[in-house]
Amino acid sequence: MDKIIRFFREVRAELKKVTWTGRKDVVSGTIAVLILSGIVSIFLWIIDLGLSQVIRLVLGW
Repeated sequence: MDKIIRFFREVRAELKKVTWTGRKDVVSGTIAVLILSGIVSIFLWIIDLGLSQVIRLVLGW
């Protein structure tokens, strides 16, 4: 039981050393991820459409 208590005390001490990012940084990072995800999904959608057309032409559908 002492090891568990010591572990959580050490965890608490380490968390006090952490430099937490501010709300502005978190919001801007989230927006960047959402925009990049949208761009990548549109790119993959276009590639998928193109490859589907190529396969249809090759198979003669």
